[in-house]
Amino acid sequence: MATNFPASLDTLTNPTSSDSLSSPSHSAQHANVNDAVEALQAKVGVDSSAVTSSLDYKVAQLEGRDTAGLVHISRTTIGSAVSSVTVSDAFSADYDSYKIIIAGGAGSTALALRIALGATTTGYSRGEILTLYASPGVLVFGVVNGANWTVGRGNANALSANVEISSPFLTEYTRFTTTWANNDAFGHGGGELDNTTSYTAFTITTSTGTMTGGTIDVYGYAKA
Repeated sequence: MATNFPASLDTLTNPTSSDSLSSPSHSAQHANVNDAVEALQAKVGVDSSAVTSSLDYKVAQLEGRDTAGLVHISRTTIGSAVSSVTVSDAFSADYDSYKIIIAGGAGSTALALRIALGATTTGYSRGEILTLYASPGVLVFGVVNGANWTVGRGNANALSANVEISSPFLTEYTRFTTTWANNDAFGHGGGELDNTTSYTAFTITTSTGTMTGGTIDVYGYAKA
């Protein structure tokens, strides 16, 4: 029989001293135990396991909460020439506030990086200030009831966003602040989403063009 673990416990048949090697099957006994041991190893996980369902990974996350304010939740690698990337299972009851870092890679042209929570495409208000290095000059933007938030920028050199987001999973208004920098400007901004929906996922999109490479890291702020 194949093992039922970890969905349920196995019921294994123990042979007696009077049983023959064929009843119960001696080879089947070994196969069943092997299957069960392999399932146990998968459940426990190897040292420094990256499998989020393994006990080794879960224990490491719990230990990290005791020693650090930020706990790494996930890393998503951006594909080639894509205009959107969805990060699922980013937010949960484990944390109230999060940090999202987009770094590396490149844009096919100068572009803005935008974020939308879940499937919501309305109610996003934001303000943004860009400081140009060369002039120097300042550009100011504001949007009320938009389709998303602008949280960063990208160009041929890199993608950049460092986003702080509060209460995305809680049934409260969600707010964000962000900073970003590239080879010609520095920006910061913030805003609010005008609803109290509980979200688990977000999508990063480009204002124009595509992005290639780079990573999206999600961190949770451990609760005291």
